[in-house]
Order: sequence, then structure tokens, then C-alpha cells
Amino acid sequence: MVRIALIHPYSWPAVRRGGERYVHDLQRWLTGRGHDVTLVTGGEPGHEAGQVRLASREPALDTFGASVLPHLLRHRYDVVHAMVPSAALAATTALQPAVYTVLGHPSPTNPPRPAWRRQLLVRAVRAVRAPQALSASAADATQALTGRRPGVLSPGVFTSEFPPRAAAPSGPPTLLFNGFASDPRKRLSLLLEALPAVLGQHPDLRLRLGGGDPQPALDALAPGVRREVEPVLDDLGPGRLEDLPSRYREATVSVLPSVDEAFGLVLVESLASGTPVVCSRSGGMPEIVDDPAVGRVVAPDDAEALARGVCDALQLASDPATAARCAVHASRWDWDNLGPLHEAAYARARA
Repeated sequence: MVRIALIHPYSWPAVRRGGERYVHDLQRWLTGRGHDVTLVTGGEPGHEAGQVRLASREPALDTFGASVLPHLLRHRYDVVHAMVPSAALAATTALQPAVYTVLGHPSPTNPPRPAWRRQLLVRAVRAVRAPQALSASAADATQALTGRRPGVLSPGVFTSEFPPRAAAPSGPPTLLFNGFASDPRKRLSLLLEALPAVLGQHPDLRLRLGGGDPQPALDALAPGVRREVEPVLDDLGPGRLEDLPSRYREATVSVLPSVDEAFGLVLVESLASGTPVVCSRSGGMPEIVDDPAVGRVVAPDDAEALARGVCDALQLASDPATAARCAVHASRWDWDNLGPLHEAAYARARA
């Protein structure tokens, strides 16, 4: 048994992003392995089972380490796994073995801003014993920015909770966009721009949105395009965690046209559910969709390429063998495969 502190200012499900989901599931897997795991996070102060909350108001990524440091000076852990630079520096200041995971995809062309945030990241990556990134692409980008290459430690998925569909989908085709719609990096506006070309081949298609406000993306469209695509949208809202498996299984194809995505957890979840995917050739996503038998990777910020990729993926979904191929492909990211790699990183940090 290893005594582990996971440190992130925000926690699932209060904040529903990939980083918070990663920490939530990692704590669950580690605890299941018999480790003593404490999540040190922000929010109303208190101490509940497996969790210590340090901030009474909305925590800040850049200063959360100042809240963490007194806790780490009072409590000793075998290893601290920090998810933000300030927490990583707090761990090293407290002389505790530390792993720091760079959650984003920083690079010389996509650096944290302002400049002092970049320096905070550089210091954290250089200070800890075992820096990590979520993909090989993110590791390359972090090395270019900081001068030190982190290891690659991807999030996992409990694939047994995303059982694949038994047969190819029937009825009108549906696309699932399970990103945060109001985040411009997710490129919902690009998908909406591509949609008329897809509707030309699949006029009965529906696009389901899984959370966030789609209005900014709709407002960015030309009026004619908006009139064409708005009637085919179904805003599902974020829903509950238990809703996700059925959402993926009921979709014909999942689409994530993001840029600078460090990993792409929703792609793995979709594949585990037997649903092929479309993503941009950006960040770590092509490392997931590295087999054309499970989806398509298209040029970023290219609506025509995205439309072609979606149409190809819709055809792929009609193959009865696709669902099983997707599920087998996703199994490499099951927590039973990824969890031991986290344990190995903790061992390196402690060595």
C-alpha cells in the first residue's frame, strides 16, 4: 500500500472536464488496488472520506499551491501527484516525492499566457522527479517549451462500464458532440459549418450536443448555414455520468474536431461503446484514432475535410464488425492497463 495525495483545485462532478474526470477515476482505481489515496482539492473547507478541501472560494490554478503547501508540511505522503504547476512546486518545497501531470498541450506556439504562467509551468516540469504528459504529442510539445521531456501517462477508462452495442445502428444517423460546446477550442462552430455538406448526403441526420452553451458557435455561422443546421440540433445537456454509455451507443458516430487536445477521453469512451469517431489531426487525438478501422482523423480547422471524414465514418459505422473493432481498440486504455503505469511512475518518483 502506498499513501498517495492527488492534488487538483477542482473536483468531479462539480467541474466536468477531462482533467477532473481523470483524477476522479484515478482515485477510484488506486483505492481499489488498496492504496491510501487522498484527493486534495478546492471548495468549501472540510474533510470527507478520501478528500481534503482547502479553499473556501473558487480556487485558482496559479495560486492553489499556496493553499496546498501548509497541508503538505503537516502531512507526509509516499508520493504526491499534482495536476497543476503551483501544486507541484508546493510538493517539492515540502520535500515530498512528486509526480506532475501537464494536463494541457502547451508548446512554444501555444504557451500559457501571461509569460509568468509559462515560467511556472517550466519550473514545475523541471522541479519534480517524474513529470508526465497525457500523450506523446503533449510530451513533445512540453519538451519544446520547457527543455525537459516528460513521460507519457494517459488517463484510463473503465471500459466495462461502456459496453459496446450489439449491432450496427439503424434508423436516422446521429452524430454526438460530447465536448464543452462553449469552449472555442472544441470547434463546435467548425462542425456546424461542415454539417450542410453532411446533410447533403444524409438529410435525416441529427447532431446531439452533450453539454455547454452552443449559442456562441451558432452565432458565428452565416445566417443561411444557421437556418439549415439549427433545426437538426438536439441539446442533451451534460446529463449524469450514468447517461454517457447509452449516449455513445445510441450515436452513429462521435465527433471531436478540437485543436490542441492533449488526449481526448471522450474518443476512448465512444470507441469502448462500439461507436466510431472523427477527430482532428491535432494534439494527442491521432494517437487514439491511429487505426482507420475505428474512425477518421482529418485536417484541423478544415470544414470540407471534416465533412468528408464524418461521411466516411458514417459508412464505417454501417459495417456490423465495426463495433467490436472499436471496443477491442479501446481496451488498451482500460484502467487495468493504464493504472499499473501510474503505479510505476509513483515508484520512479520515490526512488
